[in-house]
Amino acid sequence: GLAATAIGLMSDISLYLDALLPPVLHCLDDPESRVRYYSCESLYNIAKVARGNILKYFNHIFDGLCKLFADVDIDVKNGASLLDRLIKDIVTESDTFDVERFIPLLQKYMRRSNPYIRQLLIGWIIVLDSVPDINMLDWLPDFLDGLF
Repeated sequence: GLAATAIGLMSDISLYLDALLPPVLHCLDDPESRVRYYSCESLYNIAKVARGNILKYFNHIFDGLCKLFADVDIDVKNGASLLDRLIKDIVTESDTFDVERFIPLLQKYMRRSNPYIRQLLIGWIIVLDSVPDINMLDWLPDFLDGLF
């Protein structure tokens, strides 16, 4: 459906992300695990085509990733891991990632006790720290309390 549309749009996808992403992100909350898995797969395919254009929606996507990492279904978690790696690649290759918009979201989820969400957050801190233009030490006081 929507992922195939995104693939077909290729370079014009940025014009249609406002229409493509909301239904896919909404399905990440579905009670049926198959729907959550397929929406994760669709989001992966959309992100693969859209690349840096997806960063406008990063916080919404990251909210979805946190839900998927906390999922009880192993297939959903595996799909979330693949999506996470792709989004990390997109962020690290981009010059337009807005770390200032991300830090409040990081703080919000840092207070969660779910070990899978905390593992996701630590992974993001490590990845962002490896980006030369982002100095995560500047943001350390903002999320350090939640780590312990």
